[in-house]
Amino acid sequence: MNNQYEKKESSSIYEEDDSDNLGHKDKNILYSNPQVKLDSFEKLRFRSLIAIGNPIVDISSNIEEDVIDKYGLKWGETVFANESNRGFFKELEKNKNVKYIPGGSIQNTLRTCAWCLGMEPGRDKTFKITMLGATGKDSYRNKIIDALHFAGVKDLLECIPDKETSRCGVGICKKERCLLPEIRASNMINVDFILKNIEEIDNHDALLLEGYFIQERFEICLALCKRFKSNRKTVILTLSAVFMVQTYYDRFIELANFSDLIIANKAELEELAQEKGKENKDLFIKISKKLVRKKRLFVVTDGKKGVIVAKYDYDRGTMDFILRGFPKLVKPEDIVDLNGAGDAFLGGFLSQYMLGKSFEACCKAGNDVAGIIIRNIGCTFPKSYKINFAD
Repeated sequence: MNNQYEKKESSSIYEEDDSDNLGHKDKNILYSNPQVKLDSFEKLRFRSLIAIGNPIVDISSNIEEDVIDKYGLKWGETVFANESNRGFFKELEKNKNVKYIPGGSIQNTLRTCAWCLGMEPGRDKTFKITMLGATGKDSYRNKIIDALHFAGVKDLLECIPDKETSRCGVGICKKERCLLPEIRASNMINVDFILKNIEEIDNHDALLLEGYFIQERFEICLALCKRFKSNRKTVILTLSAVFMVQTYYDRFIELANFSDLIIANKAELEELAQEKGKENKDLFIKISKKLVRKKRLFVVTDGKKGVIVAKYDYDRGTMDFILRGFPKLVKPEDIVDLNGAGDAFLGGFLSQYMLGKSFEACCKAGNDVAGIIIRNIGCTFPKSYKINFAD
């Protein structure tokens, strides 16, 4: 672990591919490298997790293709709300099939993680999962809190008076989707709220940071990173989106320096490395050379090509590919909505990581649960489905 940051008083939060050659016979089977020693990562296992991010309500509905052109949106892309496209929300809400689903990257991940662990409100004491953020004082806040509690996730949400909860318009047509997020109260969390709840925040073993959240509250994210690392706890960073890494590159690098686990997809990894068309090993090494010297774990998803878990060992100067896992095949006709699949993967991965399972089991759970999520609208879970992830 990195001990370069001095521990201060708790009254302040400001404390200072070669992978393709692994080979596989069956794309549903995971292969691990038995020569890689994982002892150095065992100490990163944790039982309690707090995550800071944007609690959002997804407003999801099927729409006609011409509505996308009307508001200048694009299929498969995220465009932030402004005066010219805000009418898109009314287009969604006037439809009879509109659904209001508590969402946002971090909330999706935490609810999925708790679901995979079988947590129930007021009963499970083995694990502790908490959502840290801010909402407005409106009915959306209640929807978010109810959804978190139902999943067994504790809410630590500041209520911002006279502000509205963040929302995201999700338009779906022929299994394509467009996203129109409007970040409102969630970017207004105050340092005073963090300080007021610092004892509760400290009562967690790991911190998960959402890349989307660093736009307005980077200093809070950085301060929490320093605090957790000074107490020798685990820090996890998701890169969240290519355009976020492009826009806030220096901030991502700074937070990555504190991170023990970095979660990304292949495009985000290329953006962090500032290289494209390179093998995974070259990308990992280039990124690692940009960061402070420490052991660091990477979990990278690459669509149908699967997920790679790798670590760079500064002591030996080598990059080890621990395993490659492949998702289960899902028939195109069974896919309903891809929204939240990556969040669900991370939730499934972390659930087994918290149980102390192997990286094979972590990746399998992530792939399996993502395959379940895409059969539903938004990041929602079928009530009848029983989780059974065998190691």
